[in-house]
Order: sequence, then structure tokens, then C-alpha cells
Amino acid sequence: MPVLTVPPTTTVPSGPVLSGDRRRVELAVVDDALCAEDPEVLVRADVPQPDGSVRLYAAWTDGGGPLADHIDRVALARGLDAWSWVEILTHSARTTHRGRIEVRAHPLRQILADVERGHRGNEEYRAGLARLLADDALRAGRPPLSAPGVPAWVGVGPLLWHRYLGGDPVVERHWLGR
Repeated sequence: MPVLTVPPTTTVPSGPVLSGDRRRVELAVVDDALCAEDPEVLVRADVPQPDGSVRLYAAWTDGGGPLADHIDRVALARGLDAWSWVEILTHSARTTHRGRIEVRAHPLRQILADVERGHRGNEEYRAGLARLLADDALRAGRPPLSAPGVPAWVGVGPLLWHRYLGGDPVVERHWLGR
């Protein structure tokens, strides 16, 4: 049985949503994507918003949360960074679409294998990401990241991904326009 990190509190209506509350529909899509997956899978859904931003949801199927937290501990202990995270998750992703919503499923055992072997990713691309982040920091008037200029491992587990809003553990990141 899939585990949704934020269970829907009400039933999703079968007709149009008149209240303007898109979140119930978004959660229903994430729940549907979870039900279609095997155990030990991270499911990420990018949901375009009316203002041009994108809301990201992440949820784990049975056994996925604890396994993903273990992966994060191993990755951080091995010094893997955000570029390693990008390459490993890109390598493992199975992408589908539900309308405009993009759903990516990441089998966690495959990610664990890459992390355990210390996959670091392409050094030239990592250097390019570091230059991009340094340029962005300069334009925004922020100090650049310390060497090597790339953030630490972003994470695949609930402990690194959760942000608490009003007491609810919600994996919700806004990109573009927020």
C-alpha cells in the first residue's frame, strides 16, 4: 500500500473544482501515481501553477521512506553533492505525464547502488554548474558557495525533503515566480 506523505483530508470531487483549491486535485494525482508503483520508489510530481511557478510533490511507496533516508546518510557520508544527485536521479527516472503534470518515479534500490559505488557524475558538468551558481550569486548580490561551489547532496528521503508548513509535513518547493 503506497504511503502519501500528506493524506488528502477530503474526497476529491468528480466534477470541476469550483473553490479554486487546486491542492486536493494535485494530491489526488500524486496518490494515483503512488498506487501505480512498486514498493521502495520515490515519486516526484511537478505541478504547474497558474502564476507560472511549479509546485513539486514527493512521496514514497511502501518501504521507500526509510530506504531513502538510508541512501541520504550514505550519500552524505561519501561526500556526494548536488551534481551527483542530478545525474543519479536522471539515470533512474521513469517519466510519465498526467495532463500537464510530470511524474517521475525513481526506484530507490537503483539509486542506492549508484550511491554505494560512489557515482560522482561528470566533472566538466559539475564545474559548469558551479560557474552557473557563482554567476547567479553574483547577480543577486549573495556570496558564492564555498569550494567546490556545488551544494551538498539534495536528498531522496523524507528527512531531507520535508518542510513543515502549519504542522503538516509537506514536500512542496516552488520554482519560478515564487
